[in-house]
Amino acid sequence: MTARGIEAIKLNTQTKVSKLSPDVKVKTQCNTIDKETKTTMTPIERYRFEWQELLKILDEQPGRIREYGFEGHLKTSKFRSIYWSVMLRVLNEDYRNWKLQRAQQRQRYKRLKKDFVKNPHELGDLNTNDNPLSQSSQSIWNQYFNNQELFATIGQDVVRTFPGVDFFRKSPIQNAMCNILFYYAREHPYMSYRQGMHEILAPVIFVMYGDHQSLLHFKEITDAEVIDTILANVLDPDFLEADCYFIFSRVMASIESYYRVNNVLSSEWNLKTNGLMTNNNAESADESTESGVIAHLNSIRDKILAKEDLHLHNYLLKLDIPLHIFGIRWLRLLFGREFTLLDLLALWDAIFADSDRFDLPNYIVVAMLIRIRDKLLLSDYTTCLTYLMRYPSNVDVGLILRHALHMQMPKKYDRPANAFVYFTMPSRRQGMHSAAMTKISGPSQHKKGDRDQNAHSKSVSKDTLLDLEKEVTLLQVRNAADAAVLARLKPAANEESHVIMDGYAKNNPDLERLELKNAQTVITVARNKLQTYLHTIRRFINKPNSTELPLTKP
Repeated sequence: MTARGIEAIKLNTQTKVSKLSPDVKVKTQCNTIDKETKTTMTPIERYRFEWQELLKILDEQPGRIREYGFEGHLKTSKFRSIYWSVMLRVLNEDYRNWKLQRAQQRQRYKRLKKDFVKNPHELGDLNTNDNPLSQSSQSIWNQYFNNQELFATIGQDVVRTFPGVDFFRKSPIQNAMCNILFYYAREHPYMSYRQGMHEILAPVIFVMYGDHQSLLHFKEITDAEVIDTILANVLDPDFLEADCYFIFSRVMASIESYYRVNNVLSSEWNLKTNGLMTNNNAESADESTESGVIAHLNSIRDKILAKEDLHLHNYLLKLDIPLHIFGIRWLRLLFGREFTLLDLLALWDAIFADSDRFDLPNYIVVAMLIRIRDKLLLSDYTTCLTYLMRYPSNVDVGLILRHALHMQMPKKYDRPANAFVYFTMPSRRQGMHSAAMTKISGPSQHKKGDRDQNAHSKSVSKDTLLDLEKEVTLLQVRNAADAAVLARLKPAANEESHVIMDGYAKNNPDLERLELKNAQTVITVARNKLQTYLHTIRRFINKPNSTELPLTKP
């Protein structure tokens, strides 16, 4: 931002802008600015306008905050963390109380530091019976060593957070994440820290830090008097940890059933604290942890997927692919590994907008499955698992979200036009139609045959011939893909090792099955090509003149 932006503010503002009064309803000229004028604003003007618009919505129509999340209007927002805080009810809808709420939350976070971080080396009044070898749960030394172990575990995960994003390689960010996760584990001993929680915290601190930087930039290029005191307090960069902690805690409260150890009174943290943690206890804890989320995923499959796409539901059952193989990770990380960070944030906008129920992730799981149904229904067990464990990166997140919203609220949101991908399996029957085949085959397959089509319409229909060609084209594409896989799997001629790429070995049943599938595809292509040639001959020969070449069935 240059001086031009500041001059534009002074020229376009008739009266000097003062800080917003907490007792008076916000009324500014920005409320009447149309969309065309908004697009011509300078960045500093848009920043002020968005803040005042947020407060205006909270005064007049607080419910619109959630609509913004559902409809994807927060992608470029400079106050995304505030929207999240309101939707998750970390902050209430009365912005006049935000300063008091923030002060209480930050004071509470400060107490967590005081209560849970105790270094016995710095305490001079230790009990004489307390010593570094004590195993008592009341021992400060025992608690200190447990804290060090917990910090080390958290740190190992934090350094691996979003390896492709440099933001998470910064030491201050990693230290803040470790602190937040540690205090959460200590404040919630029944949950403690479980792997995956760091990937829930990462987008939260990313968004909060971004909003802080926007405010700091705003302060640098404008007068201090223009900055609203509420805004300056709510987005105070000095309280990054505290403000992120309460958003993270609220998210974890909504998804703790995906992590929680069910029907186990002694959590893993308590067992470790009391020195009773054994391998048997750890295994039983893990089994109990997953029993609840497995039942939840089975409910998603039988109640939502079966209703929306019975064909795909039955096919996954036929292949014996339960949803918990991949679904546990999807839900626990809120799809953090399936999408890029920016797409994930747009997905979380809608998920947090539904925070009171938090049912939208269930429908997102189904929408994700349906979006790749064409790949799943044409694949065997191994290939299906590959798609599900490594979800395709070229899928439209917006389409998935719109489909999920339709399934959850069909009266409010229409079904997307291209939510499903329809196709036809290879078949000997003629006249079968497929939208997927149409996209692959294209319009230029029958230029030569179409010239005489009208003259010979009595012999063969246009649709039948087109369908045959489309089916052949689809099979040829599949055959090329299978051939490419085989080329990678087959060892070189001079290779003596029995081990080849992707874990396949010579005479491996999986490799043989793939080769048979490739051969079957080639045979099917040849058969359909012959049928196409037969129809072409019938078009130009009305009656068979030779008994040696019967063109019709006897």
